[in-house]
Amino acid sequence: MRLVVTAFMTLDGVVEGPGFDEHRDGRNAWALRVQQREDEVYNEGQLRSAEALLLGRRTWQIWAAFWPTASGPLAEQLNAMPKYVVSNTLEHADWNNTTILSGDLRSQIADLRERPGGELVVYGSPDLLGYLLRNDLVDEYRILVYPVILGSGKHLFADRIDTQHLRLVRSRTFGSGVVLLVFEPASAPPPPGPYVEQYSWTQEQVRSLEASEDVDRILATILFTDVVDSTGLAAAMGDRAWKKLLDRHHEVVRSEVAKWHGRSLEFTGDGTMAVFDAPTRALRCAFALLDELRVLGLEVRAGIHTGEIERRAEGLGGIGLHIAARVLGEAGGGQVLVTRTARDLATGSDLAFHEHGTVTLRGVPGQWELFDASHRSRGVAAPD
Repeated sequence: MRLVVTAFMTLDGVVEGPGFDEHRDGRNAWALRVQQREDEVYNEGQLRSAEALLLGRRTWQIWAAFWPTASGPLAEQLNAMPKYVVSNTLEHADWNNTTILSGDLRSQIADLRERPGGELVVYGSPDLLGYLLRNDLVDEYRILVYPVILGSGKHLFADRIDTQHLRLVRSRTFGSGVVLLVFEPASAPPPPGPYVEQYSWTQEQVRSLEASEDVDRILATILFTDVVDSTGLAAAMGDRAWKKLLDRHHEVVRSEVAKWHGRSLEFTGDGTMAVFDAPTRALRCAFALLDELRVLGLEVRAGIHTGEIERRAEGLGGIGLHIAARVLGEAGGGQVLVTRTARDLATGSDLAFHEHGTVTLRGVPGQWELFDASHRSRGVAAPD
């Protein structure tokens, strides 16, 4: 079967609450308020042409609450067709013809794709989509973009995912203002067009922009952390319990970052970023976070880089942030990875560094030496 991802999406990328299901800020039913008969005919046709459905747990629960008691030909077809739900917490599925997928999802979904038949359609399910993207399991995207800027809600694509190059297959504009965009994954990035060189910036232009902007360039140490297998944990625990644990995670991070004199703390879901004036403080903060969050049952990883960042009125920027984020991506669970500059500037007899290897960081020029950091003692006091 061909795996097709389809979604109702606002112009600002939100897919949460297109119908009367729950939205965190009560801004639901935004798609239904726009939708006209022409749109409905297309949506019904897409469902009727599906061989089976593949859904994340939350999306499946929403559909399973509505469709079994709905009436009409479309409801009859949906209730009868095969449905697969990805979940580590569902023990049984009452909705007719539902199979629960857990464990080795990649092989199970790959097996579904290998089966003869039509389309295996994924509706919404952002967390599931993130997994499919990481494992190259998507054959086609059908995104219905609605003329709405919602302002809040869960986005279809998570922040900081790897770049995905797509090929536009077709498009369609509905009378309601909804635009259908159909993409397929590209086999390779497109070759540079003639305008890349034409509009490349010269050093003089870069300096001119920097001079005109309110930019303060500083040498700093950037720490990124995230929770290992957060998607699996959230699925296993359920939304409410996961949110409660994530709130506790944020409390611990705020406390430790403040203790070690970090600043500019930012959260992106289960990910964090903080800036320190020296790598030693960033390292000790990372070690403390690994220990404290392990008590909560959370395994985290950390990436640290010391380099130049840009401090602007609207926030932080610069290549240093990108390098630290990419270093985090190389780290395993319970690991603190650092660049050579962070290692060379760190002080403390209790700190130890072991070669991790030389890697290429996506989007960052050159080869980068990374080191696995550890400390040989516990109970190091925070600075006054």
